Amino acid sequence: MGGQADVVDLLVVGGGFGGLYAARTAAHHGFSVALVDAQGHQAFQPLLYQVATGQLPIDVVDYPLRLQHGVEAITDRVTGIDLQAGSVTTQGGRTLVGRSLVIATGASVNFFGVPGAAEHALPLYTDTDALAIKHRLQQLVESSKPFDIVVVGAGATGVEITGALSDVVHNVLPRTYPNFDGASVTVHVVDRAKVPLAHMLPASQAYAAKVLSESGVAFHLGQSVASVTATGVGLDDGSDIPAGMVVWAGGLTVNAPTMSPSPERAGDGRITIDETLRIPGHEQVYCIGDCAADASAPLPQLGSVAKQQGIHVAHSVRRQRHGHAPKPFHYRDLGVMAMLRHYAAVVEAGPRHTEITGKPAFAMWLGLHAALLPDDRDRVDAVHDWIHESTTGRLEFITDPPEQTGPGARR
Repeated sequence: MGGQADVVDLLVVGGGFGGLYAARTAAHHGFSVALVDAQGHQAFQPLLYQVATGQLPIDVVDYPLRLQHGVEAITDRVTGIDLQAGSVTTQGGRTLVGRSLVIATGASVNFFGVPGAAEHALPLYTDTDALAIKHRLQQLVESSKPFDIVVVGAGATGVEITGALSDVVHNVLPRTYPNFDGASVTVHVVDRAKVPLAHMLPASQAYAAKVLSESGVAFHLGQSVASVTATGVGLDDGSDIPAGMVVWAGGLTVNAPTMSPSPERAGDGRITIDETLRIPGHEQVYCIGDCAADASAPLPQLGSVAKQQGIHVAHSVRRQRHGHAPKPFHYRDLGVMAMLRHYAAVVEAGPRHTEITGKPAFAMWLGLHAALLPDDRDRVDAVHDWIHESTTGRLEFITDPPEQTGPGARR
């Protein structure tokens, strides 16, 4: 699509899973498509914990949106959306109009008003967050001072970064820094839930607790973080956990620009949509992914949900162009999974959530996430890096300072 087109068939705001797949599918069907994203790249969030712990370089998980064939990728921040006109205005002063509009702006970290959390905790939601965690870990190791780590949140993100940190601290960093005593470091997990992976089945929760406990992880479940300081966290029972680093994996809040007229919101702040993924009252405006929820049957904030919604929206727009009404969206439940540590994962496969654990689940997790990466080169690089780690026991990227890598560096 050439030139600075102001009017396009499909205008997409947000380049996450939902936005990218809506844009990609619509372009495949021959529609003119513009995708506006403030970062200009998609960070593949399920693998950010591996960037944070040096298992992958940042450019494997950062996909430049400019590489998407048939899509005009605009790196700019949207400051306002007119739902009636299907138009957006950007920070750079540009106005774009879509004959159909998709809002897929995702979510951002939610500190829930905990004092000190925004100042002292390191979230794990963007590529910049992942690099900050890796850099902080490197600083702690090189300081030669004793430290512990606290992870806030025992959902999938919290469990995965916890297991990876435990493996890296105890098994990898002592090889990189011979004077570093990894056995002296304890990784703590704090969560209000009384079990890890509360969204999964009891058998999965028990397996995760067993694997992580055996690796030395200390659980503080059924407790909330009351405060975060530069030296650790305070819990709601009055106790403290000293820590050199606090990783925040404790929740999300909707990330959306100002919209006029203001759409209805669900109780958790997500934008209310109907069964066809449209904002009620706006026949050509769709809202998908983490920022949207059907009021009667809200779906979880998962990449698989956003991807399926993005593809569905593109087909709906195509139907509308041919004079047909959009069909209701039906989520195909592929199951859930979580990596626990090296050679240990838990998978609940398919709509029946058939449980698989251990090495088979580990291989399934790696295979699925490699397949989900949006670019062939990234898939090859990720598999290469995983094989290198498995065969050598070393991580190539654990000591890379953040400034040496960046989005699309290898492209």
